[in-house]
Amino acid sequence: MIATCLVSMQLVCWVSVSPAAPPHANQQLDFTTDIAPILTKLGCNGGGCHGKSTGRGGFKLSLFGFRPDEDFDAISRGSRGRRVFPASPDESLLLKKATMAVPHGGGRRLATTDPEYAVLRAWIVANMPWREDAPRIAHFRLAPATAQLHHAEDLQLQATAVYSDGSQRDVTRLVRFTSGDPSIATVDAMGRLVSQSRTGETAVVGLFQGHAAVSRIIVPTVNPPATVSQRLAAFPQRNFIDQHVAAKLRQLRVPPAGIANDGAFLRRSTLQIAGRLPTLSETRAFLGDQTLDKREHLIERLLDSEDFADHFAQKWSDLLRNKRRGQAARIPGTIAFHRWIRNAFATNMPYDQFAREVICATGNVTVNPPAQWYAEVRYLDRYVDDTAQVFLGVRIGCARCHHHPFEKFSQDDYYGLAAFFGRVDRKGGAGVAERRANETVYVKATGEVKNPATGAVVLPRGLDAHPLTIAPYEDPRQALVDWMRAPDNPYFARALVNRIWAHFMGRGLVDPLDDLRVTNPATIEPLLDELAHEFIEHAFDVKHVVRLICNSATYQMSSQADADNLTETKNHAYFYPQRMSAEVLLDALDHISGVPTRYGGLPASTRAIQLPDEDYSNEFLRLFGRPKRESACECERSAEPNLSQSLFVMNNRFIAGKTTSNSGYAAALANDDRADGEKLNELFLTAFCRPADARELADGLAYLQSETDPKTAYGNLLWALMNTKEFMYIH
Repeated sequence: MIATCLVSMQLVCWVSVSPAAPPHANQQLDFTTDIAPILTKLGCNGGGCHGKSTGRGGFKLSLFGFRPDEDFDAISRGSRGRRVFPASPDESLLLKKATMAVPHGGGRRLATTDPEYAVLRAWIVANMPWREDAPRIAHFRLAPATAQLHHAEDLQLQATAVYSDGSQRDVTRLVRFTSGDPSIATVDAMGRLVSQSRTGETAVVGLFQGHAAVSRIIVPTVNPPATVSQRLAAFPQRNFIDQHVAAKLRQLRVPPAGIANDGAFLRRSTLQIAGRLPTLSETRAFLGDQTLDKREHLIERLLDSEDFADHFAQKWSDLLRNKRRGQAARIPGTIAFHRWIRNAFATNMPYDQFAREVICATGNVTVNPPAQWYAEVRYLDRYVDDTAQVFLGVRIGCARCHHHPFEKFSQDDYYGLAAFFGRVDRKGGAGVAERRANETVYVKATGEVKNPATGAVVLPRGLDAHPLTIAPYEDPRQALVDWMRAPDNPYFARALVNRIWAHFMGRGLVDPLDDLRVTNPATIEPLLDELAHEFIEHAFDVKHVVRLICNSATYQMSSQADADNLTETKNHAYFYPQRMSAEVLLDALDHISGVPTRYGGLPASTRAIQLPDEDYSNEFLRLFGRPKRESACECERSAEPNLSQSLFVMNNRFIAGKTTSNSGYAAALANDDRADGEKLNELFLTAFCRPADARELADGLAYLQSETDPKTAYGNLLWALMNTKEFMYIH
């Protein structure tokens, strides 16, 4: 099939792909190069078939063919060789099952006319060769790497494998293709891609023999209105963030929203940087300030505040699983670790030092609080999984048992990371499962980690890095952090800036935010690269990244989408509204009601974002998605609305007590001698950082006049505002 493709906005090539021809009679076949890819393409070694841990029907293959030597033995020699029959190849069970000539639980996988059937048959005829000298795959690519298509246009992808001897082969028929977003473009089993009616971008992924390649497909708006160009031209470009976002929106022909007004920006930035609502005095001062640089000054003031440290300490206490588990012995440790994290953000500790202090922690938590991390992260697999997910943005857990199905990571990669922790031990506790107050983490003189599949000792090494030899009595974890913070490390800096971007922008440039891999590319790759470069160049300064993001016009855009950009949900044509986290929302309810929530054993002034561990909780925090800190994934925190949450805020006495309290804000307004209109505007300024509009003012005044008890009336108005999306969401 032939298709025209636009690459990088220009017509560059005609792509023609034809099916792979059957091998010639004299062609030398090899199991790894020629047969294993066919089994993977047909799904024979998938997790739901013969690739699962116990196999199926008495026949077991390695998952996705990542151990071809084992598969070769299983096919050619397993069950006394009954699966292949060189003397009469068409009678081979391998072929008869696949074509349903005999019953097969997996259904028909081949027709006798398929080229793959001919290859399998020729291999059997040749007496099932295994060639040690056969070239192995070195590189894999998809063409075109990027393409722009009109709606309902098709494109044939071409997959090319490059082998160790320099030879190349068209392997399109043998590749497993998937589209990251089928609403943008679909792809079939043969790599034929068809764009859909929705504007946007998707990554089409090809997987072949443990290698992955991506083709990025852009489907721009058809016949965009003339105002798109005008709005893009008018979009302010305050730093490189805006340049990259504007370039992407221009490519998609999607206009950006306008800049948010002062009240919306004040509320948004205060909630996201400081984790709280602005005070009434802050709101009035900011709205009355006429200086041009007041937003920059606000950002600096918030970054320098104690509230910034509280907010980000709560976020990182989640990620680092600062968890009590109901054990009284852990309370001093969780409190000390939380204070240490908070002080790290208060003093703007360089992020590489922060990572080193946690990962390389030793000693007792009473003298070295980061050792508390090892109270919850207690096993070798957790050392690897948590370190990779939190600090590298990589979900590598699959590679513990088998080759990662969507990445290049093998078991050797996994246990290479594990080897950095091979000397970690603890004493003074009561075993692995229980953490006692007197437990001490220390580093042994020696220690090794073996790959359980091969039994071989694995040397410490970073992902895509060379193995290291660590001298006795040295801490291998120090070498791990040295590799992580190196300027050419492709994970460490990118993972952190992507995490910060997601916090402020509602979604990561890579989403999910802790799943950085080739097959899950960033929506704006150059922007992620430049943010990471800035982070490294500024000595891993977290506040510098926050400052860059919050000062950008991209962050300061309005959340009001329109018909021209409403369906754009990945490239930041407008600010994506986010519901407040459980702790921030509870603090906001306390703020607007004037009635603080109390937490047992803590000072009365303690706010929800200052809680040190998961055991300080209540029904509200549980319902609104506060994580139990059972994992290092931010996905454990839920921001999804549900009926229980709505009913709780509408009806629960916990909320009712905040609106009816004699010492609360509603009672204070009721006893205030000012005009009701002035008090209504103050109420809206407190909740939304804006005065009431004409309709809200009229309706509010009418309601106040209809009630005989002013305290009840103001309490009900307060309750009504608490239940609005405008209050619960950052927008």
